Amino acid sequence: MAKICIVIPAYNEEHAIADTIADYGAHFPDAVMVVVDNNSKDRTYEIVEEEFRGTRHLLLREGEQGKGRAVKKALSRIVADVFIMIDADHTYPATDARRLCDELIRERCDMVVGDRVSDGAYDKQNTRSFHGFGNRVLTQLISFLSNKRYRDVLSGMRIMSAPFVTLLDVQSHGFQLETELNVIAAYAKADVREIPIDYRARKEDSESKLDTFRDGARILMFAIINAITFYPFVIFGLAGALCLLISLIWGIFIISTFFKFGEVPYIATTVAAATFGMVGLQSLYSGLVLGIIGGDRRRSTIADFLQRKREWNAHLDRLEADG
Repeated sequence: MAKICIVIPAYNEEHAIADTIADYGAHFPDAVMVVVDNNSKDRTYEIVEEEFRGTRHLLLREGEQGKGRAVKKALSRIVADVFIMIDADHTYPATDARRLCDELIRERCDMVVGDRVSDGAYDKQNTRSFHGFGNRVLTQLISFLSNKRYRDVLSGMRIMSAPFVTLLDVQSHGFQLETELNVIAAYAKADVREIPIDYRARKEDSESKLDTFRDGARILMFAIINAITFYPFVIFGLAGALCLLISLIWGIFIISTFFKFGEVPYIATTVAAATFGMVGLQSLYSGLVLGIIGGDRRRSTIADFLQRKREWNAHLDRLEADG
């Protein structure tokens, strides 16, 4: 039987954490749960401590605020074959997590994401309209930047294989975490499945920690920075092409004016056209150089990833053969 680790970052979830633990404990009786308390001001830590007393489960503290930091701490403490990441607010049913986990093991994919959007489960429970709108916008943008079609990039239910987890050097501090997982998956050409799930309403007295505009802006900026890091030629190429297009339009205007009147009356426009042309060429050159360097690194990353996947598959085959 594959060893499963359930990672639950928690911040001020005293009203839901016990139900989350009970639900996942019932559907994953052999799994190890790791709850990371992230500076909760309520009784979250005490409730988990009582729930975990005398069990093999692990309760950790993370002093630096942020979901990304909490998850990184949990992933650094446990070795497992499959990792399940879920929120502590009991909005993600364990029945769906069990179904997605079985899918990952059966199909040997790298990450299975609980898709709250396709069947309308998220829209039914979401009480803040800008949350849904922001999710759709970010999903489209990150799909474009990653060159991979996603449906729900902000889903908090992630089932991940051990080889995929070894790819992660979590850099995000907060809610950018889910975005980072999607970008890394696209970069490594990982096999990602998005499967529709149910999504529960939050319990009464339980509030979302996600700020629509502040965290949305952070997620957007993080996605762009990661896109520049992983796909420099695409980003610098687009910027360079735009600059060259502006330079060409202004240049044609300047040249046509010169031939018509015999002089260049728009000195500032001429300087701007030349500047945009130089910036565009420099951007294309930088993107090309960084793309060549990044391409070598990407090929090495994917080769190592595939080797770990082969070892993981062989390990799971042995477990299945042993019953």
